[in-house]
Amino acid sequence: MPGWTQSDQDAIKKVLYNETEGFFTRDKAKWANAWVHKPYVYFAANLYGGDFLLVKGWDNLEKQFANQFKSKKLTDKVTIQNANYTIHQNGNMAFVSYDQTLLDSQGKTTSKESRVLEKINGEWKIINVIALTNLKNFGLAQKAK
Repeated sequence: MPGWTQSDQDAIKKVLYNETEGFFTRDKAKWANAWVHKPYVYFAANLYGGDFLLVKGWDNLEKQFANQFKSKKLTDKVTIQNANYTIHQNGNMAFVSYDQTLLDSQGKTTSKESRVLEKINGEWKIINVIALTNLKNFGLAQKAK
């Protein structure tokens, strides 16, 4: 693929990991640095209880997750494992899909993730997130205790 390099692939994977790690470690700077800060960013995820979340625009996204970063006290340590990447790059845009596993004291949560990234000033940044979490067994471990 013309213009495609291993360093692009590694940089994209690092941005994806850093965004998730920043979120779970309550490191707002790390999380925010992974995103383009423009009105065209978009976040979509399914939620526990059957609902979903759609957020358009960086300002709205930052407000949506503001409470996540207010407290520096971590309630749990989360280990992030990303695998099975499919990365398609076209110029300064890339589409990525991958499997994510989050491990914490409650157990394992798996999801199918997709991201669209834009390369701005030589750096890959997220402009779109779709997170589809497997909620089938979520909460069963807690109920069994």
